[in-house]
Parts: sequence; structure tokens; C-alpha cells
Amino acid sequence: FSTSYAVFCCFYISQALQKLASQYLKRDWPGIKPDDQRTDYRNVYGVWRAYLEGTVQVTQSRLNVCDNYKNEISDPAKTLRLYKEQQLKKCIEQLGRIQAELQDSVKDLAKSKKKYFELEQMAQAVREKADIESKSKLGLFQSRISLQKASVKLKAKRSDCNSKATHARNEYLLTLAAANAHHDRYYQTDLVNCIKGLEGNIYDHVKDYLISFCRTELEAFQAVHSTFQFLLEKSSRVMQDFNQQLFLQENPVFHKAQDFQFQPSDSDTVSFIHLVDIEPSAVSVMRMTLAQLESETGTTEEHSLNKEARKWATRVAREHKNIIHYKRALEECETLGTPPTEQSRNELEFRIEEAKENIRKAETVKLKAEARLDLLRQVGVSVDTWLKSAMNQVMEELENERWASLPTLTTHNLSLSVGFCSHAFGESRPAPSGFCHVLPLSFSQASQPDELTIDEQEMLEVIEDGDMEDWVKARNKSGQVGYVPEKYLQFPTSNSVLSMLQSLAALDARSHTSSNSTEPELASGSFNGDSSMSFVKAMYDYEGQTDDELSFPEGAIIRILNKDNQEDDGFWEGEFNGRVGVFPSVLVEDLTASENGDTHWGTDTQVSPCQRLHSSLPPLPLYDQPPCSPYTSPETSSAASLPRSPSVNGEHKLPVPQKAAVHSKTLVTTDTASRVPLCI
Repeated sequence: FSTSYAVFCCFYISQALQKLASQYLKRDWPGIKPDDQRTDYRNVYGVWRAYLEGTVQVTQSRLNVCDNYKNEISDPAKTLRLYKEQQLKKCIEQLGRIQAELQDSVKDLAKSKKKYFELEQMAQAVREKADIESKSKLGLFQSRISLQKASVKLKAKRSDCNSKATHARNEYLLTLAAANAHHDRYYQTDLVNCIKGLEGNIYDHVKDYLISFCRTELEAFQAVHSTFQFLLEKSSRVMQDFNQQLFLQENPVFHKAQDFQFQPSDSDTVSFIHLVDIEPSAVSVMRMTLAQLESETGTTEEHSLNKEARKWATRVAREHKNIIHYKRALEECETLGTPPTEQSRNELEFRIEEAKENIRKAETVKLKAEARLDLLRQVGVSVDTWLKSAMNQVMEELENERWASLPTLTTHNLSLSVGFCSHAFGESRPAPSGFCHVLPLSFSQASQPDELTIDEQEMLEVIEDGDMEDWVKARNKSGQVGYVPEKYLQFPTSNSVLSMLQSLAALDARSHTSSNSTEPELASGSFNGDSSMSFVKAMYDYEGQTDDELSFPEGAIIRILNKDNQEDDGFWEGEFNGRVGVFPSVLVEDLTASENGDTHWGTDTQVSPCQRLHSSLPPLPLYDQPPCSPYTSPETSSAASLPRSPSVNGEHKLPVPQKAAVHSKTLVTTDTASRVPLCI
């Protein structure tokens, strides 16, 4: 497209404009046949040709709209061109790296193929020599014993050569599967992403230019209103995906080439005998190899297919873990916002691009390993056992890392909190640390973006001290957080602090006296000293499905109003942030009892992550079955697929039950004694 055409055409009279438009109409249009009168308006070239045909009919001057063309089309087109040039340099570098990786995969395939041919030829030579020796007769100075010894040595050498040739064939087949998988990813994912990045939504920009053309013409000339109204409607039908597919169809260089095929050696007896007039696929060749080996030696253990399955199952699990780590790093970078300095922005952009590149590499390696495992699975190797064990081990490592990142809870901190509250009792009010509900004494209007507007007698929750003196950070009922003046707030009196101290003392006394009882009970109102109240802690985020359901984040403290209802559908009634509603009981944990029904409040006794496993955060579920491979096989096509790990992005989301559903919810658990250990 000539973007300057919109500016220059304003200086010509109607005859010059018709002549110029006619010259453009004589050009060849991509995706449009010259003798085809039908126009597909999803094609941007078809819309552009229709526009030129309408322009030929226009005979009036364009001078009064020259400024509009310049501001709306010419300048943005120049900016878009510079952006495309920058994207071209970036995409060329990325495409070069991707093609280098694909070239390395092909080189590995060529090496394994060469090794396979060499070992197979060596094995064939030994077999021919053994056949000749077996047919030879006794000589004049030879005894039967010497011939038998020579025969035994030759058989041992033949067995060793056959074993090496078989191992080389297996390695060649596995490398072949990995290369094909990498080849598919290059054309289906990497190349498409590079093309999309290079285009930079240019068709959408051109669509805007066409719409701008049409609107300007309608405003300038009422006589041609019908023509450009038609073009305006058709310009909005331009589709980015359609034009991209059209571009790929007209350029065969971007079409996917044929997959790599197994090329058997001329001396390979397996492919020569069993694969006559049949395309030698990797699965059929490996199956026949195993069948021939079992018929000759009675076993298939010595070919290390189980070792290969264990090796690549471990690689899949490791790359799965790496992908989770890289995605967490990417999310952390994306949540940082826009840095103030240009150097910081460049560093952040580099970190984001590095994380995306690491994710892409890990996904590619995982895909190649899964292709190898799928080939082994199709020939009967117990891949799922190794994959299940490896994934369970990785999930346990992720769980341990998550626990290691959590702060350690000790009852010594609780005693410090009690002492802090006692000190605050002697003051006029407690210090605004932790969570404390206050009432504003007067109205305060926020003057800065980080301040919070408060109303008189509005209930606020103080979160922490402010960065400046006489300011605190608070949250209102709507969930808005900001800084408010401390002098405008009415903090709890000493009576409320004394009540909290009494409840904590009663809780500590009950915890010491309940160690010898079988079913101890805790005061459910330990948070405020009222034994008629009970509280629970949300273990997961929940968004209410109806108007009468509560919505709360993970870690929220909810006051229980009623646990019994007529439907017995597993929903409790509670209050959170001043709002009353129902919520699923399986998403919370009772703060008045631990997982065994006991409370442990010993002085300076540290609570280990193992003791908090079911009370604070749930562990990651172990894999009962390995993740589904992107390839299917006849043996495993009907098997149930395993859902993805709930900790892919570092979060744990529990399926939310629906109201009026079955009261009993079954959670998937795994007996750790039944897991198969991963042996390296």
C-alpha cells in the first residue's frame, strides 16, 4: 500500500485522481484472480481494490481534506513502518536461534543413523562369518574340540554385535521420534509466532486506514455517500487470521515439510523380513525387534528400554518443574508494573523475554521427551509407572519448596503478641499493627492517589502503620486500601484489649488441660473472648455464584453464623467484611481445632510444616496417573486422561462444589506406600 497516496491525491483534480486509481487497479492483487468478479471482503486487498474502484467514480476536489489524510493516515503509517523494521530484526534473531536448535536435532538424528548403519554392517559381517564357520568341515590337523571353542567365541562375538546393533537401532528410533516432534513444533508453534510478531497487527492498522478513508469521503462529499458507506461496511470485515492464512497458502516455503521416516539398513533382517511392501514406521520396527529378540533369547530386558523409559520420564518431570518455575518468574516480572527509569524498563523487558525463552525451550525439551515415551509406550514398555513415580517426586519437591517459602509459625511469636497487647493496654489505644477495627470520628477526603476517603462512623480495618508519622494504612468494607490520618480514627478501648487478653489466657489454659483428654474442645470465640462465636480461615479463593453467597480471598477470617440448614448441602452461613452469606464448608478450616482435634500452644514450641500440612495449606496431590502425552496409541487411547497439576502457576485451586449438591465431597488422596520410587 502506498500510504502517501492519501496525502498526494488531495492535490489533484478529478481527472488526475481517476488516472492514478486506474493505474493501481491494473496491478495484480494477492489472493484475487484477474477474471474473478467476486470479492471476498475478508481479504484486505479485496477491500482496497473496491475502494479504488469507488475512487475512480469521484470527480471532485480533495484539497479540503488534505490535512485529515496527513494526520490520520500518513504519519501513523510511517510510525508503523518503523515499528515493523524493529520487529523484523527481533524476529530474525529469534528465528535464527530456533532454526539452529532444529538443525541440532537433525544433526543428532544423522549421527544416530550413521552409528546404526555402522553397527548393523559390523553385525552382518559377524553373522556371515559365523554361518561360514558353521558349515566348515574338520581339517587334517583340526579337532572337534578346537572347532567348538572357536564356534563358542564366534557366537559370543555375534551376540555382542547384535546387541550393539539393536541398541543403536533403538537410539536411532528414539532420536527420530524426538526430531519429528521438534519438527512439528517448529512449523506449528515457533514459525507461526515469529510470523505473528513480524506482522505486528498490520492488517488491523490498514483496516483503520480504510475506515478513515471512507469516513473522510463521507464528510467531504455527500454525493458519493452511498459508495463509501458500502466500503465502510466491507472494511470492517477484514480479518487478521484470514489474511495470514492467505499469505501462508500463497507462499509454499512456509508449508510444513514431510515428517522424517525410518530408513532401515539393507542388512537389517527385521525390516527386510517383516516390513515388505509396508512403510517402516518406528513403532512397527521396534515391536518386531522385540519380538525377534524374545524368540531368539527369551527375554527383552537386556536392551535397556526400561532404562530409557525411566530416563525420559525423569526428564519430562524435570522440565515440568522448570516450566512451573519459569512461569512463576514471568508472573513476578509482569506484576512489577512499569519501572520509572529506562534502564530498569530494559532490564525488566530482558527478564521477561528470558523467562519466555526458557519456557519455550523447556516445552520443546519436554515435547521431545514425551514423544520418546509415547514410542516406548506403544511398544509395550511400562512408561506410565516411571512417569508416575517421577511426577510424584517432582510434586513433592514443589510442595517442599512452597513450605520452605512460608514463614515459620511459633508460639513464641504468640507470647510476644500477648506482651505487645499488654503494653498497649497501658496506653490510650493499641498500636495500629496487625488487624484492628476502628471507627472514623469525622469525614476525610483523599487528596493523593494512595489515600483513602473515609466517612464518619464507617468501620475500617487497620492493616499496618504508614510510612509517615500520624498516618496508618486501612481497608474499608468495599475492599479499598489506602492511608488515612490517625487522628481521625477511634481505636478500641482498653476494655476490648483486656477482653482479648482474657480470651488468650483462657485458650492457653485449655490447651494445657486438654493434653490428657480424648476429645478436647476449644472456645470457638477465641478471637474476641465470646464463646458463642466461631471463626474459620479460607484455604482458597472463592467467588460467589449467586447473590446470597460470600466471596472471599485466600486467608480470609470468616465468622460462622450457622452450620446447620434444612438442605444439608455442605454450605455454611457466615459473615465477612460486614456481608452475610453462605459458602462451601470444604473451602475453609476451623480455627478452633487442629487437624486431630487438639490444640498445641506450648511455650517456644515451633510448629513444623508437617504438623501444619492439613490445617494451613493443602499439599499438592500426587499423580495417580501420568500426564497424557500429546500422541495417542492404540493401547492407551481409551485410558482416562489425568488433569493437570493444580500448582502449574504456583497456586492451589480446589474445585468449588455447587449448592444443593451431594453433602459428602470426596477428595483424591494417595497412599505414599504405594508409590513406585524412581531409581537412578
